[in-house]
Amino acid sequence: MPVAAASPATPLVWLALGLGAATLLAWLIRRPGAQANWPRIGFGIALLAFCAALVLQLAVDLGSGTSTLHLRLSRGSNPAPVAGLRTMAVCYVSALVAAGWGAWKLLRKTW
Repeated sequence: MPVAAASPATPLVWLALGLGAATLLAWLIRRPGAQANWPRIGFGIALLAFCAALVLQLAVDLGSGTSTLHLRLSRGSNPAPVAGLRTMAVCYVSALVAAGWGAWKLLRKTW
């Protein structure tokens, strides 16, 4: 079984991707005016779902002591070993902060 299928955060990531893609498609088809709130709401909720997936995956990775994000910090014929759990936590938190900030910027104007 692939690693992504075993992750409890996978459905949330697919939900976020689906919502973002649906909002983008609706935006491209309808081209709303500058005052329309629904594109910001759709993309903001998609980012919130992505934040929830990141928090869930970070909790699973920290609880198990291993990461499912097999990040290598170098390329080439002799690549570095997979990065440690501390580096993974920093990557997760960085992505969480960026997505949270984006969601906040999108949703604070609508509510």
